[in-house]
Amino acid sequence: MKKLFAAALLAATTLSFGLSAEAKTLEEILKDKGIITEEDYKEAVKKNDLAYYRPGRGITLESRDGNYTAHIGGRLQVRYTYTDVDAPNEENDSDFNIQRMRIDMRGNVYNKNLYYQWQHDFGGSGGATLKDAVLGYKFMDELSLQAGQFKAPTSRQQLTSSGSQMFVDRSLADETFNLGRDRGILAKGAFADNLVEYMAGVFNGNGENRSNREDKHLWAARVDVNPLGKFDMDESSFNEPKPLLNLGASYAVQTLVRADRDNVNSRLLTRAVRMTDLSLAAGEEADLRTATLNSHFKWLGLSAAAEYYWANIDPDGKADWDADGYYLQAGYQIVPETLELALRYSAIDSTDAAALTKFDQNEFQIAAGYYYKKHRAKIQADYTLHKDDLAQNKDDNIFRLQAQVIF
Repeated sequence: MKKLFAAALLAATTLSFGLSAEAKTLEEILKDKGIITEEDYKEAVKKNDLAYYRPGRGITLESRDGNYTAHIGGRLQVRYTYTDVDAPNEENDSDFNIQRMRIDMRGNVYNKNLYYQWQHDFGGSGGATLKDAVLGYKFMDELSLQAGQFKAPTSRQQLTSSGSQMFVDRSLADETFNLGRDRGILAKGAFADNLVEYMAGVFNGNGENRSNREDKHLWAARVDVNPLGKFDMDESSFNEPKPLLNLGASYAVQTLVRADRDNVNSRLLTRAVRMTDLSLAAGEEADLRTATLNSHFKWLGLSAAAEYYWANIDPDGKADWDADGYYLQAGYQIVPETLELALRYSAIDSTDAAALTKFDQNEFQIAAGYYYKKHRAKIQADYTLHKDDLAQNKDDNIFRLQAQVIF
């Protein structure tokens, strides 16, 4: 298999760069004619740019001095989902889907501190969608400033890439309460060798790929503490030789107005706007506040995490609306870096008598993951029992199978 892969890679490289491989460089011509010495040739070659491929990071182009880099790669997730729908007169669902097909490029230009990132998603039914577009500058480890479109600094699970999840996808609580991507500006940094990390920014507050139609903004901040050493944004534990612990919190606030109607794309804000749209008169506003608390532990193949979500909407002169949710999950790699089993429980609730938007749901999940090259090439499956306590006897059974490759 390795020989076949090597042959295929050699063929692809030959086809891609065949013409340039046949042509001699100026340095080679000068050396062959004896105009420059062998030492002069080696020194000139050192100034040439480099191009190479690394699995999981894609194609890298970089200058010798490191002032120009471009990492071009992508991620593909193909998924099968079967849903046993517990509702009268509704058919069960059996669906094959391209969950995510993303191409990204990141690097730096002009110097090592001026960085950029771009990511586009070609999966799903909505066609090509811009996910990330970032331009930033790193002044020091303690301070970087960036602008563009990216995730607001809220829950830990949302900030962890969908490609680095322990289950096929994120929890019910995160799906409900996350604020997702937005357009804005962000400051971030780390102190004392990543003991403390922070992010704080201001955003349009309307979700990804949307402009702001009024003068209100989303303000969000997050702090992480890693008392036992740097903690990567990765849910699984790949046999860490020492215990690692992450403790984090986030807080966000935004003022909603009637102009926000139909101009959001996160589930929480959609529900919030639906509620305020029913209860706000023209010119009235509602304050939205969200917060999260999380802890995450890893050691020797064991990974455990818990996160709590809270939201409050306080309309002018009206009763406020509260909602909260959480998840608890744990996994263990019974075959180190290869086979992982995991359990998760998640719940969301907003059943206040005054609430116009109500939900009371929970889900129990079991999962198994086979890691061929860690997250770079893996197959995951999970089973979910989803209960909706506001719908009589609404207990759906969901099976998902997903393969992922990061290239």
